[in-house]
Amino acid sequence: MIPPSHITLKDVAQHTGLSVAAVSMALRDHVSLPAVTIARVKRAAQRLGYTPNSAGSALAAHRQQLRVRRDFSVIALISNWPSRNEWIQRAGAQRLLAGAAARARAYGYELQHLWAREDHMTPARFSRVLTARGIRGIILAPFEDPNAPFEIDWAEFSVVTIERPFRYAHFHHIVPNYYADLRLAWDRLRAHGYRRIGLVIEAGLAERVAHQWEAAHAFEQTRHARDCGSIPTLVIAGSCPLGSIRDWLQQHRPDAIISRCDDVLPAAAGLKLRVPRDLGYASLNVVDDAPGASGILQHRDVMGATAVDVLHSLLHRNHRGPHVLSQGTHIDGTWHEGRTVVKSKE
Repeated sequence: MIPPSHITLKDVAQHTGLSVAAVSMALRDHVSLPAVTIARVKRAAQRLGYTPNSAGSALAAHRQQLRVRRDFSVIALISNWPSRNEWIQRAGAQRLLAGAAARARAYGYELQHLWAREDHMTPARFSRVLTARGIRGIILAPFEDPNAPFEIDWAEFSVVTIERPFRYAHFHHIVPNYYADLRLAWDRLRAHGYRRIGLVIEAGLAERVAHQWEAAHAFEQTRHARDCGSIPTLVIAGSCPLGSIRDWLQQHRPDAIISRCDDVLPAAAGLKLRVPRDLGYASLNVVDDAPGASGILQHRDVMGATAVDVLHSLLHRNHRGPHVLSQGTHIDGTWHEGRTVVKSKE
């Protein structure tokens, strides 16, 4: 009897009456093989005590990497907004696209932005178009509405999402580290001498980030309650945001605001508050905010590159459809000084 440590793919092939190539494909769950064949090969390998050889696996992985590049040469970055350019024209989206495209080229792929509603396509028809074009790797752009459905034939594709659409949380998702980013904004504002720090956030955006900004802000307020006091978070829903923000500013008089709301700076200007002399402003996404804003730089280029890294791994392992357990990667932001906070008093 052959010692288990010496069992090779050839031995498994002889035992099953299949070729070495077929056995190798079965052990990697290749979609071209019937499920019964895959199960039979795996049972035989387990009975024989087969374990992959590390050196051989490395060589096979290299060959498979080259094969992935040839077979799946196009990665689709898919947006599903009401118009083709509504998402892609944003500064943050352009950075994400650039980071993803550069990393895709490094692996030998071509990255293409596809709009899922082209020619009024249904998701089912769009799925067939992707399959007909030989596209197996998908990066989903952030949804306009994280709750929205988008039902394509997920079992046919390797999928990574940017942010975390609520209905599809079991795809590997690449997201900003919202909680850590807000805590960083607090840390930098305090280093600049601010003490009465408030948070203004739109209701839809609060839901999109799973209320992590509000949670981190509440933690920091509790942590610094002795010398900062407590300012209630302003969550803006519905119409007349300028009036709501002005009323909140006059009632609570913060010396700095953390936000990602287009109406905060105009509301402050309407009250003759000078930024940063009278009021500091820290954006939670400076790339898509007012020019010169201080605050958090979300590294969307790194998010795009990381999405390609993960997708390349999924293609290499021939993993399609959702994961059994939710998986994700956080990308930390960094502080961008800008012109909307006073100079540091450190």
